[in-house]
Amino acid sequence: MKVNNEILIIDDEIDICKQVSGLLNDKGFSSKYKFTAEDGLELLKSKKISLVLLDIWLNNSKFDGFQTLEKIKNIDENIPVIMISGHGNIETAVNSIKKGAYDFVEKPFDGELLIFKVKKALENFDLKNQLIINNLNNNLKFVAKSESSKKLENNLKKITKTDSAILLFGENGSGKEFISRKIHSESNRFQRNLRVFNFKAVNENEVESSLFGKDQNHTTEFSGIFEQVEGGTLFFKNIEKISKKIQGKLLRVLQEKKYYKVGGVSPKFTNFRILASSIFSLNKLRKDKIIRDDLLKVINFYEISIPSITERTSDIDELIKIFIDDFFSKNNYSKKDISKDLLTFFSTIKYIKNVSQLKKFIEWSLFILCDNNKEYFNKESLFDLISGILGVDNNSSYSSRIMDTTLKIARDNFERDYLKYNLSKFKNNISKMSFEIGMDRTALYRKLKSMKINVD
Repeated sequence: MKVNNEILIIDDEIDICKQVSGLLNDKGFSSKYKFTAEDGLELLKSKKISLVLLDIWLNNSKFDGFQTLEKIKNIDENIPVIMISGHGNIETAVNSIKKGAYDFVEKPFDGELLIFKVKKALENFDLKNQLIINNLNNNLKFVAKSESSKKLENNLKKITKTDSAILLFGENGSGKEFISRKIHSESNRFQRNLRVFNFKAVNENEVESSLFGKDQNHTTEFSGIFEQVEGGTLFFKNIEKISKKIQGKLLRVLQEKKYYKVGGVSPKFTNFRILASSIFSLNKLRKDKIIRDDLLKVINFYEISIPSITERTSDIDELIKIFIDDFFSKNNYSKKDISKDLLTFFSTIKYIKNVSQLKKFIEWSLFILCDNNKEYFNKESLFDLISGILGVDNNSSYSSRIMDTTLKIARDNFERDYLKYNLSKFKNNISKMSFEIGMDRTALYRKLKSMKINVD
């Protein structure tokens, strides 16, 4: 297998760098070397590297090999790193692997062994990248049967390969994050990291350190999102929640392509693509001065509107099929045939507000059917569990309520209501209840106790 990848050597011994580089070049590889961790990390940020040979004892650097390994993984978690040392032992080797290294070699080098490990690491790297690409392509299938979706798809084709900043607009649950992942997967940065930063989910007091990282006199140091996403794509979710203070600092980073860690004195240079999203229209963001105009100009080179589910009715049937296939591929259940009446029910539920809700409800329904060993996945069998057990209909507030929770919470709520209903039905007769619902008596007791359901 011919490999045309770039190999980086980081070692403080010049003779070692030249020796290893010469050996690699003789075998047809392309290599570069740096004598300090700092120089090596800067090269990684600016150039595509497929493998790093990293010395553990970097005497002329601010960081040792293990610290440098961590920083390399922050830049690109998929880059294989082979640790090298003249003081190797089993413990060092194990520590290297635990910290994310691909392999370990000792000085003085066995040339043939080193080349063998390099080839294996690069083969693994190429295979892993191909798997990542395949998984992205499989998991990010975009359904475009409706006119609004076709328009969106055409717009995406124009901009995915560019490096332009993109601002996505759409209702909650419309698929803005999904689209951002699709854009990244089809961009020239697909082999680098995609990081999602949700301003709605992060405490305002922690936003700055989460973005910039922290360096307090070298006593408290950690990397932020900017460092972790180096070379990749950064997706800012819910930008309408950015404080005015952070807006100014973010603008400076995007304009100057550099930043300082909180408490730090040395600049860090950036290289990432910006994607952002909001539930508000561009007009509202401007008119209500939610986002300052100069920042909007930087993050809004191209704007894309994500259609709501009411604008995508022609897509729903295909989306349902994808969600069902995805459920069975990710969970340890045998795939079942889904009846036409159940598929129709999924596509016509009155309280479905967005694509995210549709996906959650399908997953929730299939979990219930699977967990209760239903042989027939049809509308009647689902209603037996929802309507019969809980005493509600498909348009009830209960059904609506489960749509707005996580899948885990929805399952827990259903299970709790299910057990309470049957306790009442069998008048707290645990033996009879365990027999009727097909659950071991001891396991049933444990479940009731864990859910703090009283059995009087």
